[in-house]
Amino acid sequence: MKKDMKKRVIKSLLFVLPYIIVEFTNTFLILIDKSISNSIGQTALVVFSSFITLNWAINTLQACISSSHSIVLVRNKSNNKDINTSGLFLELIFSLITGLLLFFFARNITYVYQLDNEARNILTIILRLKAIQLPLVAVGYIAKNDLKVKEKTNLIFTIVLISSIINIFGDIISVKMGYNEIGIYIATIISTLVNTILLFIASKFKIGKIRKNYVKEILKYGKDLAFNKIIQRVVNITYTSIASSYGTVIYTIHCACITVSDTLSEVIAGYYNGLLIDYSNDIEKENKNLLNKVDFIEIYGTLIAIVFLIFMMYPSWWFLAKTVPWEDCNPYIWFYSIEFVMEVASSNYRAYLSANKDTKAIRNMALIGGICVRIPLAFLFKKLGFGLLGLSLLCGIDRIVRLIYLRIYIKVKSKKGLLYT
Repeated sequence: MKKDMKKRVIKSLLFVLPYIIVEFTNTFLILIDKSISNSIGQTALVVFSSFITLNWAINTLQACISSSHSIVLVRNKSNNKDINTSGLFLELIFSLITGLLLFFFARNITYVYQLDNEARNILTIILRLKAIQLPLVAVGYIAKNDLKVKEKTNLIFTIVLISSIINIFGDIISVKMGYNEIGIYIATIISTLVNTILLFIASKFKIGKIRKNYVKEILKYGKDLAFNKIIQRVVNITYTSIASSYGTVIYTIHCACITVSDTLSEVIAGYYNGLLIDYSNDIEKENKNLLNKVDFIEIYGTLIAIVFLIFMMYPSWWFLAKTVPWEDCNPYIWFYSIEFVMEVASSNYRAYLSANKDTKAIRNMALIGGICVRIPLAFLFKKLGFGLLGLSLLCGIDRIVRLIYLRIYIKVKSKKGLLYT
């Protein structure tokens, strides 16, 4: 029994590996991209670090529709044409509305941070450029999901390489010509356009019908995911705003550490997507002892994440944040990155729940870990004068609470026979 389970776990990890490699390659190329961006100086580091948090908030609805689209598509592959078209319709609607609001209120949004005028002006322009880019990112999600479900990660890998190389060359040209942050983001928009076009070509996308039942189903799971994401964005922005109130020196170090942690976390998307497809296949084939397999993968996945973090930490700092000395970031950067390890662990359980089409627990994750834990502790730690140590520990504490909550939820549901185990 144990040998059979070990084989299943190894087989699943090998199945997930191509999805992780795609995201790792993307992350590595992002490291190079951000290294060029942040090499301009500390103003660029602060601007792009602040933008990352806002960018997550801006992408919330589109990312949730994408995740919900994956949940619907992976369990109903035969109707992919209509499901994809319904998802594309929703992505376009929400991205256009979000983009218009972002363009007109970009300057107002920057006031969530305590920035100097130069950084605020640059961030305002980048947010308006983001409004233009947003529909391109949103519709690209659908074609990419289709390729993931079809297990065509090799095509995604090739497209990531092509678009990223275009982005990197655009960054280099922008810096050399003195366009700096603005030029760098224009290069990002161009690479996004190329990426989206290639994804649609590779997926051989065919327009079907916008089906009311698929729109409803995507929105059904999407609202749970969106609630979690919106709360998480509120948590991130509030947390970053509190960090910015510590003063320029501490906030700059915080930006350096959080940029490294957040960039490494990009890899997790591949881990989640691979496991979602793998667990969905198990449910469709009615493979037994799925929950036992999930728990074993939890152990192996967490250990791999720790090893990955140990090897990638210093190179990531060198690429992303070397304008801030390593001596200033160490040891805080390791505490910030506990969040990465815990995110890997919780992604496993999120994939299991998503494969079961149960998103209720995911809906409440940020509320429990972020609103009830991170934000109150952030104010408390500031009052107690914990400084960077307090800021760095909060990320991990938050994610540990979320992980415990997910496992308790799964245990209760599985005992009631409401999940496939």
